Amino acid sequence: MSLKHAGPLVGDFMGKGVVTVYQESNVSKAVQAMDEHNIGSVVVVDSLGPCGVFTERDLVSRVLARGKDPSATVISEVASPRFPATNSSLTLEEAASAMITKKSRLMVFDGPDLVGIVTPTDIVRALKEVQNDFSILRVISTRVVTALPETPVDLVVRLMEEKKVGSVIMAEDAKWLGIFTERDLVKRILARKRSMHTPLAEVASTPLVTAEPGIFGREAAGIMSLHGFKRLPLRVGSEGVGVVTARDIVQAFAEANAPHAPKVNWVQWN
Repeated sequence: MSLKHAGPLVGDFMGKGVVTVYQESNVSKAVQAMDEHNIGSVVVVDSLGPCGVFTERDLVSRVLARGKDPSATVISEVASPRFPATNSSLTLEEAASAMITKKSRLMVFDGPDLVGIVTPTDIVRALKEVQNDFSILRVISTRVVTALPETPVDLVVRLMEEKKVGSVIMAEDAKWLGIFTERDLVKRILARKRSMHTPLAEVASTPLVTAEPGIFGREAAGIMSLHGFKRLPLRVGSEGVGVVTARDIVQAFAEANAPHAPKVNWVQWN
């Protein structure tokens, strides 16, 4: 008699609809795909198959922060050719551990075929299946970057790159009013062809959904999944104290479970 694994496996929660763009396409094509599918990355392909990956972070750091025009930049020039590869039989705990170890999303293969992607958001959504809760206190970031409502988006993007963060809190008089993320940049600016000089107040996500810093992992994951967030600001009363991201949640979960690290290899396509 075989024993069935009690928890979800990668094949149960991975993103199965892999969105691709050809390597000759421009970055604007990738932005359009990210907007239409509400995703944070696309797989770059050539005539032989996958040859790279392009993420929202690449958009900020390799394109906009360097003053490149998305419509005139070929995606193969700014995509990463390396990505950790695994299979669909990894457990949730193993996938979380591999993601934190490799500091990257996971590409899922069935033999030579790419069948899915696992992102921090996928793992956060899968945490509803977890029975034991876990603390997130050790992973909360108190290094929060803020900007005034009148700050133009191009300066906000520059700030995101300089501080190496994926979001900026819109604040005034020490009061947190909203949040602007890489996803907002894609969906509310680039996909809508709005000016990069647009004031932050016009495109930040409001009202701000927050939680208290004592929240546990499963509840934080539930709030993120319910609202489709990748970042959850934390505050006590009206005072902002930090931000926890989907990747932070994955790290806290991985550290709480500490499984034997699975063997996950890097794939070098080019």
